[in-house]
Order: sequence, then C-alpha cells, then structure tokens
Amino acid sequence: MNAIVENASGPADLALVAEWLAAQILTPPDTAMVEAARARSAQDVLDGFGALLARQEEIDRLRHLMTDGAATEVAAALQRRHTTLFEGIFHQRCLPPYASVWDGTGRLCGPAVGRMQAILRRLDVHLVDDCSEMPDHLGIQLAALAEAMRQERADVVEDVLAELHWVGRFADALIKADGDGFYGTLAALLLALLVVEFPGVGRQQDIRLHGQEWAGIAVGT
Repeated sequence: MNAIVENASGPADLALVAEWLAAQILTPPDTAMVEAARARSAQDVLDGFGALLARQEEIDRLRHLMTDGAATEVAAALQRRHTTLFEGIFHQRCLPPYASVWDGTGRLCGPAVGRMQAILRRLDVHLVDDCSEMPDHLGIQLAALAEAMRQERADVVEDVLAELHWVGRFADALIKADGDGFYGTLAALLLALLVVEFPGVGRQQDIRLHGQEWAGIAVGT
C-alpha cells in the first residue's frame, strides 16, 4: 500500500501502525503501491497489525479489497474514492480530514494548525516542501504521534493524543459513508489504535459502529 508496509520488517508496533494509517489517509495508493501491498512480506506486516490491534477481520477485508482485480483498476478505484470522501466538491458528502473542521472550530485553518506546528517543532521535524496539507490534517497528526513514540517523548505523545480528540466523530462519519470499503475499514482500525491502545484519549463517550459499542473519542473536552 505504501513504502512503509513494503519496507517494514520485524514485529509490528504502535508507531508503525500510526505511520501506516497516516500514509493511507494522506495519499491514495498508486498502481505500484497496490502491487507492493500484494507481496507476501507486506501481507505479513498487515497480519502483524491485525494481531496487535485484535482486528484481523478488518485486515482480511483490506487484503480482499487490495487484491480484487487488476492493480491498475484497484488503484484507480481507491484514488476516486479518496477524492470523493476527502476532497469532494459537495460539502455535504465530503469529510475533510482536518482537526479544525471537526473540533468545534467548524472551518479550516483553526487554532489546531498552530498547536500542531508547535508540536512538530518540539519533535524537530517539518513538513516536506511538496506537502500541501496543513499540520492539523489527520495524516500529519498520526505521523507526529508515530515520531513522538519513536523518540520516546511521553509528553509529546500525550499532547498529540489530546489533539486527536476529534477523531471519534470523524471516524464514525467515515464508516457511515464508506461502510466496509477501504477507507471505512481504515477508520475502524484507526479507532482500534486510538481508543483501544490509548483509552484515556480525550473525553470518552459511547458511539455505535457496525452494531458494536466503542468507547469513542469525543469532540471537545
């Protein structure tokens, strides 16, 4: 699905899962990425993710979606779906993956942008020149979480998790919009990562997803 999976080795860890999810949300896969995701080594890494998050069913679903058809056709379909869900021209059908849209600000470029810029500086990382996304994009927040875990910066991990308090509402909407599709399945894995592995994130509330009760991440505190 991307170079993170293709090149990964050894046991899966939470930082790797966060980084992989970030990559899927930031950029839809091209044909080469789909082909790489079909390799045995990539499948083994995904199985490791499923075991770590106790979500093998979702991993198996992703595997089916990535192998059901020619790689060119799969890539094209996922690219169209990524555009429709995250960049669509119809506001009521689009789910912008930015904290500022979901955290109560209700518009792009809210205060979350500045807070995430400060977090990136604390980690001594910066966005690459060709990255057009704002720092409060979900993919960038997850990448920052992964980097903070790798640097063993517990204080920064805590602050990034606080910035992710909006994700429960977003993931719920994404699952409703995409169901068992690629991005709906990613949303379920995202909840497994943030809610199950970091149960203290944000103010907890119950949200119903696919007939299950999840301890969801609330909007606001």
